[in-house]
Amino acid sequence: MNLPTPEDVVRAAERIQPWIRRTPTITINGPGARPVTVKLEGLQRSGSFKLRGALNKLMALGPDARGGVITASGGNHGLGVAWAGFLLGVPVHAFVPEGAPAVKVQAIERAGGEVRRVPGAYPEAALAARNYALSSGRPYVHAYDDADVIAGQGTAVRELIEDAPEVRTIVVAVGGGGLAAGAVLAADGRRVIGVEPFGAATMHEALRAGQPVRLAQIESVAADALGAGQAGAITYPVCAAGLDRIELVTDEAIMAARQWLWDQTRQVYEPGGCAAFAALASGLLDGDPGPIGVVLCGANTDPGTLTR
Repeated sequence: MNLPTPEDVVRAAERIQPWIRRTPTITINGPGARPVTVKLEGLQRSGSFKLRGALNKLMALGPDARGGVITASGGNHGLGVAWAGFLLGVPVHAFVPEGAPAVKVQAIERAGGEVRRVPGAYPEAALAARNYALSSGRPYVHAYDDADVIAGQGTAVRELIEDAPEVRTIVVAVGGGGLAAGAVLAADGRRVIGVEPFGAATMHEALRAGQPVRLAQIESVAADALGAGQAGAITYPVCAAGLDRIELVTDEAIMAARQWLWDQTRQVYEPGGCAAFAALASGLLDGDPGPIGVVLCGANTDPGTLTR
């Protein structure tokens, strides 16, 4: 098994640059006593960083992708692959859990993806998608456990440190670990901290066990984005070697951070998209060297669900 390298992130950045938006990196005050630099990846063309890894993978597949690709997703990855397919002229079949948010499923369909709903959660959708890929002879695009996908996700952090080289600590949300692994590869020696909900502590449990383990239950307001349920065979070793640690946050902290971002910046993020910010707002990063950079990674949500 070949693990991705920092050089792979550099190559991915060059490959996908014509197709993505270079999202803004801005510095805001608080919450807390010091400023924080945030990467607004919710302004990406697909509404999340997932377009980066999807584009890099489809472009790496080249002619093998022309007949279409298969993927499974809680929403954002499927939307990223659908957008990548739209931009590159590749048909996309996206298998989603039956409980996937309607706003994400509809966006996949608007981008031209063919959606197939599967009873259960992400693991069941992934199994159905893999089986279909095998029977149809089409490539399967993994949501996180793929070297090309990981390298593509790392380009978001590469841009962050290009725009704000003074950042010393980088904080990202963790589902299956694609963004976290990419962050480790792109960080150029900076501290990288992953953040997960208590109810979807996938990488936290893997690091504690010394290997990927499947969670018996996933229950979090951010489960559609961060509910992979098991770290990957590729993401785990990269994260185990490079993450400083995993911090866990409550659903209440995630929703409070989401509301704060709207009140103070007029940016609406989905719960999973602001999980990393929740760690900052909860004081869990007060002892880490600054400046701190946070990737706000997804904004595919219904603004009407904001509450006080």
